[in-house]
Amino acid sequence: MPYLGLRGNKLPVAISLAAGMGWILFGLDNAILGAVITTTAFTSLFELGCFVGALLVSLFGDRFSRRGLLFIYTLPMVVGSVIQVAAQNTAMLIVGRMVAGVGLGGITSTLPSWQNETSPAKLRGTVICTSLSFLIIGQLIAYWAGYGLLQQFPTQDITWRLLFALQTISVSIMAFMVLFMPESPRWLIAHGKYDQARTVVSCLLNRPEGDVLVNEQIEDMTRAITFEQEHGASWADLVTWKKNDDGPREKRRVITACCIQIAQPFSGSTVLSFYLTTIFEGSVGFSEHLSTLMSGFLQVWFLVASILTWILIERAGRRNCFIVTAICMGITMVVLAAMVKVNTRPTGYVATVCLFLYQSFFTWGCMAGVWCYSNEILSTTYRAKGGGLCVALQWLFDFVILQVTPIGISQIGWGMFLVFAVFNFAYAPLVWLFCPETAGVPLESIDAMYLPGVDTVKESVRIRRYMQEEAIARREHGGDGLKGSRAHELGRITSLMGENKPEETRIEAYASPDGSAKGNAAATIE
Repeated sequence: MPYLGLRGNKLPVAISLAAGMGWILFGLDNAILGAVITTTAFTSLFELGCFVGALLVSLFGDRFSRRGLLFIYTLPMVVGSVIQVAAQNTAMLIVGRMVAGVGLGGITSTLPSWQNETSPAKLRGTVICTSLSFLIIGQLIAYWAGYGLLQQFPTQDITWRLLFALQTISVSIMAFMVLFMPESPRWLIAHGKYDQARTVVSCLLNRPEGDVLVNEQIEDMTRAITFEQEHGASWADLVTWKKNDDGPREKRRVITACCIQIAQPFSGSTVLSFYLTTIFEGSVGFSEHLSTLMSGFLQVWFLVASILTWILIERAGRRNCFIVTAICMGITMVVLAAMVKVNTRPTGYVATVCLFLYQSFFTWGCMAGVWCYSNEILSTTYRAKGGGLCVALQWLFDFVILQVTPIGISQIGWGMFLVFAVFNFAYAPLVWLFCPETAGVPLESIDAMYLPGVDTVKESVRIRRYMQEEAIARREHGGDGLKGSRAHELGRITSLMGENKPEETRIEAYASPDGSAKGNAAATIE
């Protein structure tokens, strides 16, 4: 029985847990490096290694399956961690960090694609947000383990060696779990492996392989991928301007995805992750020990607050979460800057509250949301290219901001928080103008939002309204759904491209009288 016998919603949950072990790596690194910065004169090129790893996914990721990429990038992650644990000097430690960075860059570029392409539309955001909570768990494990070890061994290398060893354990568990999980059905269809894709979709829907819904999803995926491939799927197609292009506007989608992804480091979150203890001590005015404890308590709150994101990402929608939290983060940064400027004990307490509020708004909006959204708005044919590029740019700007921020704080002090406030405020209108709502929308239907001459934001509203009407109609009419011309106004790429196909024809194309599947999805494009 495939995938440990898991079917239906149990399978996305298992995928989320497997991916969560990969995201723990990200959290471990944030907390480990944050501890190192406050205790040693250690400079890391880890972010540049991550940049290289993500860029390689962008350039060559389409040649390998999503699961295959995770296995491939496990190797440099393990090798890099072993080099770090065994490091005898700074040079060896830096080499280990860069090698491990390549691994993490590739893993973080691939996980969103794998999760988006194996999750039901209604659970896609929740699944990824749940996995991103594991990132915070990784931070907690590393931070509190580091805190305890430093209390016992303040001047010994055992602290950071043990922390780096945790990365090896985490990535090994991830690889083992992924071994039993399904491949992306969309990647399988894009590479002609229709029978395998049908098995995966059948398990995800918990229905027989010849079931009508399984047939429908396979057909939608096939038509959407065929449509995308007909309008170009190479880097040359992406960077070349085509007159009267009637394709799904890949350039705009990739640019939008990149802007959304790099909003995270520019929001100030990267600085807080790595320099939180330093901020508590230098800007707020706490003692070294109290600053360390407050940083740990903030991480605990960060995890608790992230649970609400599991609900908001689907109920409130991506756009609302992004816009509201960006404005709130900007306001919080302005107040934080003012409190740091006044620099009294009462204002120090207010500044502490601001840091807790900022982490709350960040996790409800940017923290998990950007990893889900920047990947899901990309087409299947460009998901590896665009997704890798998005993550590569995030790691690059993480590196730049980490290098610039200490200089900025030394030169303009509290004014650095105002800089991040401006970026957060600028983020809100960007989302309002250019980002369609994708909550609950199948990946194939997102193509319809980017057809030529279509206002993506308004089209997303229309598609989601039709989907809601269809859901109500199915409940009221026992599964028959909408009738007549409205029946195909559901945002499915097959319908919106003018290729309506009666339901009975779809069934006949796939199933024999006994209900078993026959043929393959290739028949749907004939």
